[in-house]
Amino acid sequence: MLGRIKEAEEEVSYYKKRHDEMFASVSALNKRIEELESHKLHLLEKLKATGDKGGLEYIVKTQKLDQVKGKELTDRVVVEDYRPELNRSKNTHNESNATP
Repeated sequence: MLGRIKEAEEEVSYYKKRHDEMFASVSALNKRIEELESHKLHLLEKLKATGDKGGLEYIVKTQKLDQVKGKELTDRVVVEDYRPELNRSKNTHNESNATP
């Protein structure tokens, strides 16, 4: 019985670790997407400024970028630093104190 409990705890630990790795990977990808979107807007503004209209109207129309105002994003969503492993260690510590 104790062996099965130990095995289950190891399995839970493994999946928590995998979750943390996947979350970090997704966070990095989301950050990269945001950088690319910002760079795209910068390039579109630069293209508009030079007067080269080689298909720009189509891009602006399809991307709904008529009113593009680069880098004036004041109402950005601020994502808190999410580290589930820290919360788990706090909860695990509290649970071990709560057991009689």
